[in-house]
Amino acid sequence: MSALDRISVAAIGTSVADLEAETLRAEAAGVECVWAPELFRSALTQATYLAARTERIGVATGIVWAFTRSPFIHAISALDVDEMSGGRFRLGMGAGVKRLNETWHNADYGRPAPHLREAIEATRLIMRQASAGEAIRYEGTYYDIDIKGWVRPHPAPREAVPIYTAAVQAGMARMAGDVADGLIGHPIQSLRWIDEVVVPAFEEGLGRSGRARGGFDYLPTVCCAIDEDEGRAIEMARRTISFYATVKTYMPLWELHGFADNATEAGAAFRRGDLAAVPAAISDEMVEAYCAAGPLDKVRARVEATAERADGLFLTPPTYFISPEELSEFQNRIIDAFGPEA
Repeated sequence: MSALDRISVAAIGTSVADLEAETLRAEAAGVECVWAPELFRSALTQATYLAARTERIGVATGIVWAFTRSPFIHAISALDVDEMSGGRFRLGMGAGVKRLNETWHNADYGRPAPHLREAIEATRLIMRQASAGEAIRYEGTYYDIDIKGWVRPHPAPREAVPIYTAAVQAGMARMAGDVADGLIGHPIQSLRWIDEVVVPAFEEGLGRSGRARGGFDYLPTVCCAIDEDEGRAIEMARRTISFYATVKTYMPLWELHGFADNATEAGAAFRRGDLAAVPAAISDEMVEAYCAAGPLDKVRARVEATAERADGLFLTPPTYFISPEELSEFQNRIIDAFGPEA
């Protein structure tokens, strides 16, 4: 099966009604999975709701912040949603941003890749042994778990719930290859970044964990702004890039293509409160490097190039500094253009 036949989209909708309508549209179009983000809503509550409102489409957390819940809560929540959906759930876990973990959640961040590795290992262990009636013991640097006298009586629809993680840089991608069932990419990644950083890193992780490439699911993300007005499409994508350009964590992505000065300028404008100057710092060349923006044929060519490197694809619209109406417009264009049954 081609990666183009395995399309994922984000759960997007300002209202609950919009969220449901766009997911049902995706299901009808043959989209494989919808991933619920965690920022303004809980990823888990969205996934549960959408599982109850759909019949075929996979539902996933994309992503739930791993360090803000215990592995026990991750495990039983995943088992619950998988049971309620009839085995359609994927648990997407990620580290999130250090500042938000610490200041919004009062959660220990530590070294994110080793911390996330332990969170995945402990969560999977609890899910696997939930119905065994045996003690569950996990000892690590970040988690020391000792569960006795507990057994989950509810029937599981399948042997295991797959755990995916999100990764931008090499360390986290290597860790994904070590312990995760799959990897979802960041929405701002160039083909060169995928080829030179992400794929070699997770393949290294697979190699050192003794796992075959065929057992690992790689879903790179493409930010798609489909519009016959190419200038408008580029402008929409520029705004999303400008958001990430203000975050120092992503500087290696810009440096690889020689865009460090643009990102530095965008960050400086943001910190001084000149919001109009933030997207103005992002050149058209940056948009072309990291996004697919323009008429459908142009966007399709970029999506197909990404598919050559992938097992499936996660397609997202521009998401920052645009109106809810524009967000829905671009989301529905993705579903209509790339849903295998559309």
